[in-house]
Amino acid sequence: MPFPMKIQPIDIDSQAPVRAEAAKPVLKSRLKRLFDRQLPSVLRISSVDKPPCSIEAQCGANSKDEHFEPSSVCLAKMVQSYMEESNDKPFRGRHRCNCFNGNGNDSSDDEFDVFGCGFGESMGIAPSGDACDFLKSLIPCASVAERNLLADTAMILEKNKNHKQKDDFLWKMVADGLTSLGYHSSICKSKWDKSPSFPAGEYKYVDVIIEGERLIIDIDFKSEFEIARSTGAYKAILQTLPYIFVGKSDRLGQIVSIVSEAAKQSLKKKGMHFPPWRKAEYMRAKWLSPHTILNEKRFDKQQQQD
Repeated sequence: MPFPMKIQPIDIDSQAPVRAEAAKPVLKSRLKRLFDRQLPSVLRISSVDKPPCSIEAQCGANSKDEHFEPSSVCLAKMVQSYMEESNDKPFRGRHRCNCFNGNGNDSSDDEFDVFGCGFGESMGIAPSGDACDFLKSLIPCASVAERNLLADTAMILEKNKNHKQKDDFLWKMVADGLTSLGYHSSICKSKWDKSPSFPAGEYKYVDVIIEGERLIIDIDFKSEFEIARSTGAYKAILQTLPYIFVGKSDRLGQIVSIVSEAAKQSLKKKGMHFPPWRKAEYMRAKWLSPHTILNEKRFDKQQQQD
């Protein structure tokens, strides 16, 4: 006799749909968390910022569910909308950056405009490019006498190019060479005392008297303004300076003032300390301070022969 089998009918309409409905919200919840974590500023739209067109209208008629599941088309539209809003914000260009003036921006060395810091106005010079043009106008010799003296000085140095050290022997060689060419030249030694803003010091150069006018000669002028870790703008300024300077004291003083201020801005840009011996007052003292003539006896003898 076979065993009776008790078969319980399965209610298809009651169990299966419940399980399916229980699993469906979990999948949607994970998807929402994924998009919320990656693009929070895009997906989280407040009621104030909500566009007049509803999300359902943008995503189509299939998104009328209680739990909104963003489709790829809808997400692309929201990302595009977000990017368009970001593009409306003003952009602060790097060309106006200057960290060391306290505006919190960053700037590359080559973009830093050393003449855009207002120091030209303090010197009675128009700011920006006018100061650079003014500096370039001060470099060439101002007279025929200066050009001839520059050419003769360069010729003397060329003949003695093996001696590269800037020392007493080189100064004597230049002064003697100019004297042999008929100039009234002398070796000058300037000296200045210590002040509250810069230390004491001394410096040597050559001067020549032509028709009652005193011309200053420096045979290694450019090297006096070289600094460490200079910016691209200051390097460009340094390239305009001559190796040999020949000219009057007033033109020399203007050049020194402009280049010294440019060196200050370059060091400031690099975050480096501006030493007192780089100040314009100290640099001008090298050539414009009271001086003594070291070869005065020879110079007097030359005058007596003339």
